[in-house]
Amino acid sequence: MKYTPGLFILFLLIGFNAMAQSNTPNIGFEDGTLKYWQCYTGIIDTLGNIFMNSPYAVAGRQTIFGKSSAGVRDPYGNFPVLCPNGSNYSLRLGNSDAGAEAERATYTFTVPNGSAYSIIFNYAVVLENPDHQPYQQPKFTAQVYDVTDSKYIDCPFFDFVASSNLPGFKLSSAVGARGAQIYYKEWSTATIDLRGYLGKTIRLEFTTNDCTLGAHFGYAYLDLNEAVGSPVSGNTYCAGQKSITLYAPYGFASYYWYNADLSKQIGSGQSITLSPPPPDLTTYAVKVLPYPDLGCVDTIYTVINRINEGFKLNVPDTVYGCPKAGVDLTAASITAGSSPGMKLSYFTDSLATTYLYNPNKVTASGLYYIQGINNEGCMNMLPVHVVLAIPDISITDPQPVVFPVTVDLSKTFTPKRGANYSYYSNAAATVPVEDYTAVHYGGTYYIKAANNSGCDTVASVNVVIHPPTPYTITAPNTFTPNNDGINDNFTVTVKGVVTFERVSIYNRAGQLIYQTKSPNDYWDGTYAGRNLPVGTYYWVFEGTDDYYQTKITRAESITLLR
Repeated sequence: MKYTPGLFILFLLIGFNAMAQSNTPNIGFEDGTLKYWQCYTGIIDTLGNIFMNSPYAVAGRQTIFGKSSAGVRDPYGNFPVLCPNGSNYSLRLGNSDAGAEAERATYTFTVPNGSAYSIIFNYAVVLENPDHQPYQQPKFTAQVYDVTDSKYIDCPFFDFVASSNLPGFKLSSAVGARGAQIYYKEWSTATIDLRGYLGKTIRLEFTTNDCTLGAHFGYAYLDLNEAVGSPVSGNTYCAGQKSITLYAPYGFASYYWYNADLSKQIGSGQSITLSPPPPDLTTYAVKVLPYPDLGCVDTIYTVINRINEGFKLNVPDTVYGCPKAGVDLTAASITAGSSPGMKLSYFTDSLATTYLYNPNKVTASGLYYIQGINNEGCMNMLPVHVVLAIPDISITDPQPVVFPVTVDLSKTFTPKRGANYSYYSNAAATVPVEDYTAVHYGGTYYIKAANNSGCDTVASVNVVIHPPTPYTITAPNTFTPNNDGINDNFTVTVKGVVTFERVSIYNRAGQLIYQTKSPNDYWDGTYAGRNLPVGTYYWVFEGTDDYYQTKITRAESITLLR
């Protein structure tokens, strides 16, 4: 099938049904090299003919990416350069240096006898479209060659050529050389049914080339799955599991599940849940239908395997975290209580079709899925809600009051469950309020709300406390302690927000003749039980202005008459 775009990027994931791993060593580059692969570099001429003149890998044109590149995205399609299927390595075939170059990578193996056999591959395509003639455009080709019979397998045959009308492609925001548009297709899936090729030698061929005029380029990322077994996952269960879910390879238009002889359809959709798990060695089939012109109809078989081992995947229902720090779903605490030694994978959907690229730092709230597979192949996948939020605190400024009425800062908001609150007098929340339940002075205060995840937020509250009415200190200038019931006692009257400390009375010689620390006491004109003579005496009041927290001293004379 022919399509027409120049910058092309492909991701491949190939799964083998009933394949002995020894037949395909390093097919997925898992030793970090191109061992067992045959690589070529060459050119494409002005007529579109490809000539491979170097039968070996060339640095920069066949490039292995490892785990250190897990966070790197392709600049055109914005997908990871390392396939996010849990593998450790991917291959980039070609590069972004134009110049009428061509690259090829091939892998040859023999299909095992005695079993059904399918190759499943995933791909994503990005094409720079310089609007040349089709034969001049950058291109990617994926083919399968039957070495035994010296012929190419008809289906599938992918020959992606740059064009603006490729089905399923989207326009990239990036711009290519000389303003050329770039189109990309997100990950899709196809199969190669090799049931008719048992015992035969097969060669996988992947080729990229630049445009024939030398100004535009094409390249591909490849990743093949080395795992032994069916491309249908979830077909192994351990003792104690109450159900299993079978997952067909994703990316197809339709899925139909059947019993072993295809006489009864038992479900549809990419996955099917069986509860209780079927007996050991039960066979199921899934017919996969590709999108138009993107592969072949295929039927994939899988055999259920029961393992007499215990298996348990434990995942909390909800995990809380802070927006900036995110949540680490790979932390041991997340799967605490699970069976040891299992391989964990992380997804954004329940069908395990979209990998979570950075599970160690999830910075968006939502529903995620953790899949656990033990060494025996038992699998389970459970959801986990990630909630990233700072504590919510809504402040209502209190009504103004007059000193000495106080304000309780804890009454200015409605506390939320799971949050802790603290009170400060500065915006940095470093100077605590001594008594937040009885604030005496107006101003801006700060309330910090913190949750159990360590997230916090600080909100301000404006407190208005008006000063009190100015205090007054009064006393008579004469008094007559003659026991006639009129003006017999001397007292200092203090009105206002003042702390009464003491009143002292002295004679003209400066001798202290009376002192009290109570505003309710009075002087009756005596000293040591004896009446004092008529004359001038002096009183001194001492106290504190409770609002301004300043000392008060008032001194005046009093005339004693009899």
